[in-house]
Amino acid sequence: MRTRLAFSAAILAGLAAFAMACGDGPDKPVTPTPGTVAPAGSQTAAPWGPAPKLGDNITAISPGHAERVTQQSTRTANPLKPNGVCFSASFEGTPEYGQWFRMALDDKEVTTKLVWIVPPENAPTAGRACYAPVEGIPAGRHTAAVSVQNPRNPTEPTRQIVAWAFEVAP
Repeated sequence: MRTRLAFSAAILAGLAAFAMACGDGPDKPVTPTPGTVAPAGSQTAAPWGPAPKLGDNITAISPGHAERVTQQSTRTANPLKPNGVCFSASFEGTPEYGQWFRMALDDKEVTTKLVWIVPPENAPTAGRACYAPVEGIPAGRHTAAVSVQNPRNPTEPTRQIVAWAFEVAP
């Protein structure tokens, strides 16, 4: 129970920080730097807030921050090739591998529903996890967060929280 409360508090703190970064004022257009691409279907990146910092144990996210994807692209027809909301993980410093990673989608924990793809080795160094419902992610704007924390010691500080937002189009 304390582990679940610690995770919920960590995820909510990350999402609160993310929401505060979005601000309550008017959105200001962001001029893309030459060589970069503005988020699909968006004239500005400002409504989405700052991009998450990747690295350490969470190395990639999908859909990307401020990205617009189709609902079809989030459906999982083959469980061995999951779609949905995914992240790539480095297991560096996490002896229980996937047990250190927890995920929430739209403020609801989905950790127990994650599908992990991990190389079949005795001591894997990385893996990929997806919240991959067969029907896909519902259309609309969504927030997601992944945290890295010690499952054996919930009082230990959270190692990393990555929070982001994306949109699913019908």
